[in-house]
Amino acid sequence: MAASSANAASMKVIVITIVGGLMLFTLPTVLLLGIGMMPTFAAMAIDRRREKYTTLCVGCMNFVGVLPFVAQLWTEGHSYERAFAIMADPFAWLTMLGAAGLGWCIYLIAPGIVSMGIAMRIEQRIGRLRRRQRELVEEWGPGVAGALDDSEKREAKAAGDAKQES
Repeated sequence: MAASSANAASMKVIVITIVGGLMLFTLPTVLLLGIGMMPTFAAMAIDRRREKYTTLCVGCMNFVGVLPFVAQLWTEGHSYERAFAIMADPFAWLTMLGAAGLGWCIYLIAPGIVSMGIAMRIEQRIGRLRRRQRELVEEWGPGVAGALDDSEKREAKAAGDAKQES
């Protein structure tokens, strides 16, 4: 038990060291990603669900909005000047924040659309089962649906009355 937790702790230190070292050499990219992904960090902060659906929707769309500018940064010289030039471009902000807004729209609209689809499937299944029930009633009579005809009802009532008297 103690050995496995020590291994996990040492693994965390190794991963943090590697990621920290990579971040040191790619600071303009980290700067652009850190500022461009702010809507995702906000969504992560307010998302209380264990599944993190808000973070997933907003984060994926936000990353799609930031990715072209990261690629632009890498292709046009990986420097602070280029990163600040990209962040000064209003079109870049519109793209990054617009993509995050689209993620919020997906998060808010998707459950309603899915529930409408499920309700439609349930209604269709109920309709099919009712048609099948009518076919069975026509073929076998009303007793197959659980309904008793009048003579059976009278017999059942008479049997119930007889039990109460005895």
